[in-house]
Amino acid sequence: MNIQNISELSKQLEVLGFHDAGSLLLKRICFKPAKFYLLQRVIKEKDTMLFSLYFELLQKTDNYRLQYYDVTLQKANGGLALPVDGVNPAELEKQMAAIDWKKAFSLDDKKSWNSEDKSTWETESRISGIIESLSILEKSELGKVIASTLKQKFWAGTLHQEIVGSIPLVKNKADVNQRFYISEDGSGITTDEAYRFLQNKYMEKQLQLKRKQSDSGDESIPEESNGTSGSGLLKKKRIAGRGKRNRVNQD
Repeated sequence: MNIQNISELSKQLEVLGFHDAGSLLLKRICFKPAKFYLLQRVIKEKDTMLFSLYFELLQKTDNYRLQYYDVTLQKANGGLALPVDGVNPAELEKQMAAIDWKKAFSLDDKKSWNSEDKSTWETESRISGIIESLSILEKSELGKVIASTLKQKFWAGTLHQEIVGSIPLVKNKADVNQRFYISEDGSGITTDEAYRFLQNKYMEKQLQLKRKQSDSGDESIPEESNGTSGSGLLKKKRIAGRGKRNRVNQD
């Protein structure tokens, strides 16, 4: 295991904006994989940035190199304030924040319990209610996005795979993403620069959406003009037009 290489990678990540990643690199590199991903979560002005950093072992060496990273920007919005299928996401977030999930997912954490003493299984009861709420959310498209976001926020770094499996990455249509490559000298786009780039990309996406909605609205104006009978007049014109074409073909 090349400690100097790990130290250099850690310094490189620090410059790019990923702090205290040395121990995470150490845990992965000690198993000597040919390649691996390092997941990082960065908060910028209440927005969430999800990073997936790709490392690869250089041929005929024991050195790893950061090749690129993928990043998804999840904008902070009022989505968690609105109930979905009877579940209040904001309240569910508070409930999940009150649970020690590392301890909850630890299979080696033993404690005494008494079925007649609710205090000995109160935490598990709360977890059961949370899982039920997450299941309800996952029945709708919007709910799937919210449930996935909450799981990533509170379950990342725990042993959840052994109990509930992996976290499904459900993308919100409003999210924007990009891949940034790292040059051979180790320089690359920092997290701050990536945030500014994705902010601009998000704004561009919103403007395009507004244009589409505006264009769609313009197309409906002729049908709605001159009162509610506009659509009926258009239908009559289409029918008359087809009748003329049929007469021409018959002649």
